[in-house]
Amino acid sequence: MKKLVLSLVFVMFTAIIFLGWSLDTLFNNYQEQQTTDEFSAYRKIVASLATTLDSIDDTQAFVSTWQQTNQQQLNLIPLAEFPLPEELKQDFSQGMSLVLESAERITVNHIMASKQQVLVLAIAPQGSQQDNLSLQMLLTTVFYLGILLFVGIWLYPLIKRLRLLNRAAKNFGSGDFGWRIPVSGTSYVADIENEFNRMAQKIETLIQDNKLLGNAVSHDLRTPLARLRFGIEALSETSKPEKQHKYIQHLSQDIAEMERLVEVLLNYARLEQSMIKVDKVPVDFNQLMDQCVYGIDGVDGKQIKWQPMGEITIVGEQNFLAMLINNLLSNAQQYASQFIQVRILKGPHYIELVVEDDGPGIPKDKRLALLQPFTRGHNNSQKPGFGMGLAIVTRIAAWHDAQINIAESALGGAKVSVRFK
Repeated sequence: MKKLVLSLVFVMFTAIIFLGWSLDTLFNNYQEQQTTDEFSAYRKIVASLATTLDSIDDTQAFVSTWQQTNQQQLNLIPLAEFPLPEELKQDFSQGMSLVLESAERITVNHIMASKQQVLVLAIAPQGSQQDNLSLQMLLTTVFYLGILLFVGIWLYPLIKRLRLLNRAAKNFGSGDFGWRIPVSGTSYVADIENEFNRMAQKIETLIQDNKLLGNAVSHDLRTPLARLRFGIEALSETSKPEKQHKYIQHLSQDIAEMERLVEVLLNYARLEQSMIKVDKVPVDFNQLMDQCVYGIDGVDGKQIKWQPMGEITIVGEQNFLAMLINNLLSNAQQYASQFIQVRILKGPHYIELVVEDDGPGIPKDKRLALLQPFTRGHNNSQKPGFGMGLAIVTRIAAWHDAQINIAESALGGAKVSVRFK
């Protein structure tokens, strides 16, 4: 919006200054040309009369006779009573005729040097003011039309982008959730277009997540529900206490598994809403990493190799960053054979968290899929969980403008890195 306001101010300012100056110059040139052409004959007459009268004695008698026989008034004014600005005095004293115009009349003036008088010829207005008024009206109309032209030129790309935004909104509303606006650097509403694209991406992600969650619920709940149904039927068919106790234990385990799945689903669904409400602050990454490593180090006899390096600060939400680290460590701990290695790499414009393990690793064709909710590795039947760890890491990383990458570790297992800008 800042670019929109600045561009509008610039266009209006440029249009007003440029058109005003151009039309004002045109009018002044026209007026000067008109004045020169209209009064050139009177200048010559007055100059000739002044030269003649300056050489005779009884000038007043000539003036009185002129007044009786001519419509134009002719007067004599003492030079001392004819004040002029300094910039006009020199040319006037050297014999140049001077045309003066007031609201009542127009006069052509010429100096009579030897008599120290000024010969003044008054001329009745001849419609020049009406002509000037018409010209002023015409130039005023041109000025406003020019302003409209400038504004129209400025509005055209804006209307074009707004139509594109309207088209994108309609397509998105009709179900084409992959529609995005190609943002131009010269667009006045680039901020709005970027916000629309971000909103569209969030909505598309939420819709995809809902589909994944729906599929996961139908898939992962089906097995414990089937076991519950079988266990209830078996429990109703037996009267032996030991078998009833065994079936009840199985039912309790299935119910606990369903509760864990529902809790995972609810936590994942709350992530987006929770992130909107929190503020990012500087976080001591080394201290946060120490807390997370301390909580999982030594579990199942697997050691975590971790050594803080210098002062590392990341702007983010501490609880979600801790969730990201815990999910990476838990995932590595789940598949590691003996130990896990954690490193923090600090570059000139980034901070990268690297978690490696000595487990079986992740095949290349499975790496991108594992970033989606409820997607697990090829040996998912041997490991507990619902395939949500890396999906949560991916979501939190995206909120912090970080990039996640899965590669092969030098330890033989998986290498998961998160780079914060």
